[in-house]
Amino acid sequence: MDSAEILFFEKGADSTSVADIASHAGCSVGSVYHHFRDKKALLYALHDRMTAQYKKSAGRAVDPARREGESITDILATYIKSAIELKRTRPGFKRAGLEAAHYDASLREDFADLQADYYQGLHRLLSQRSAEVRHPDPDFACGFVLDQITAMMRSRGDPLFRKTQVSPCSDRQFMIELIRSACAYLQIPMPDETEIPQLKTMTK
Repeated sequence: MDSAEILFFEKGADSTSVADIASHAGCSVGSVYHHFRDKKALLYALHDRMTAQYKKSAGRAVDPARREGESITDILATYIKSAIELKRTRPGFKRAGLEAAHYDASLREDFADLQADYYQGLHRLLSQRSAEVRHPDPDFACGFVLDQITAMMRSRGDPLFRKTQVSPCSDRQFMIELIRSACAYLQIPMPDETEIPQLKTMTK
């Protein structure tokens, strides 16, 4: 499944054969068919794995008990860092799973619902801290900032988008600029870099 995830991201499911997957995984074609009836079954398995992992990590990320005592910048920094690290370590995570949507459009809708739940959970966390915000409409501003950050991360990571000002930035600098932009819009103080713990383990 890991090999399929990589190859489906690099070449697309239609251009990847079961033989390609077996070769990449270092096993026989028969071994693949022993576990999966065909490539379509493998796609469905990848989708199930992606949604299960996404649901688990998203649930932890928006659990109010786990985020108690955190500021808006803490929540945004964790969101940004997790997205950056997922893109770096598993670039095909979402695409490989969503390739199954070519066969079953309802799968894309299911994942869209998961993403919406995650977004709404993050929005709730931010809105619960609206006392920090000096924007005249704190609830709207929190949602706008999430949209802005999500769009920036998507455009930076998608090779189909044109190069942007932040394209050459390191992941660390990209996170700093996103947080700086969010703080300016929300009209909250920008913390010193040393006060953002999520930056301490980011070297790239």
